[in-house]
Amino acid sequence: MEHDLPPNLQDYSQGALRRQVLRQGLTHWLTLYPPALGLPLGFAAYLFNTPLLYLAALGGIALGMGSAIINIFFRGDALSSRYLQELAGQLREQEQQALEELRRELEQTRAVSGAEDHAGQAVEQLDQLRAKLDNLSRLLTEKFQQGELSYGRFLGAAEQVQMGGFDNLRQIVSLLKSVGGIDLDYLEKRLRQIDKLADLAEADRKERETLLRRQQLRISQLEQVNELLAANEEAMTAIQETAAAVAAMSTNSPLAKGDLETAIAQLQQVAARAKHY
Repeated sequence: MEHDLPPNLQDYSQGALRRQVLRQGLTHWLTLYPPALGLPLGFAAYLFNTPLLYLAALGGIALGMGSAIINIFFRGDALSSRYLQELAGQLREQEQQALEELRRELEQTRAVSGAEDHAGQAVEQLDQLRAKLDNLSRLLTEKFQQGELSYGRFLGAAEQVQMGGFDNLRQIVSLLKSVGGIDLDYLEKRLRQIDKLADLAEADRKERETLLRRQQLRISQLEQVNELLAANEEAMTAIQETAAAVAAMSTNSPLAKGDLETAIAQLQQVAARAKHY
């Protein structure tokens, strides 16, 4: 399985899992090769009227069909788990380099005048998001085997919440860079100078309006930064709440399956909201 882009929320859905099971079941070598060999044997058996070749052809076709049935209907959980492990591996590989660059950019935004607290909170969130996912991963390892389907779905949903948080931090970098291009000291200085004028010329009024629009743009962008930071706090709370639920969960309980689905659905909803931002 190859992904040019990082895995997204839809890759972890039940529908995606079913499609992967079907694809892997139909493309398994035992599904493809025996029938591929059996068909020419059947043609040869027809030409030469050889019962042994008929049996070999039927055996190849039966083996291929049997492989597809076993993989799709009896090995679905194992194939789904392998698929989820592949997604997790891709995510970790693509994530590391991107996060190092993200940290450098966030650190640089600390120099934006008037946005030091926003930048500082964003840097802390980067570390907190990673720490909370690591904690949840450890709890999942204690409750489930790493090859289990529940483990993979849980971790996949949590990783999508984390990735949504990282996407928000990247948006914050862009917004703070834009804010940094608006010189607040200059704006306030020019507005004070214009307001001191006894008689405003038309050019002065236009300049004042322009300066106020620029000032409002800066305020609006910082408000967007606040919204993204708040969304990340929600994401971290969801991961923390899920970790608490996992810690209290008994996987042998008859209610465990419902608990699992509820917790996974909560994580997926938070990830979807993060994507909305």
